[in-house]
Amino acid sequence: EQFSILNDHIRNPLQGIVGYADLTGGEVAERIMPLCDEVNRIVNLLDNRFLASEKIRDFLLRHYNIRIRRKT
Repeated sequence: EQFSILNDHIRNPLQGIVGYADLTGGEVAERIMPLCDEVNRIVNLLDNRFLASEKIRDFLLRHYNIRIRRKT
């Protein structure tokens, strides 16, 4: 849940930046858009790795009764 909140706090402002850059166009937009794409790519990687770690945590709990506490 905390990760999804963080994800939203990054992606929502990022979409505002992308929208503004798209509306204004020009050289600034050409410089901003690749940077926004890179931030989005990093957030996607974090999201995918978080989901993978959740699957591993669930597997360990289900098959070996190993509980791994999440850091807060």
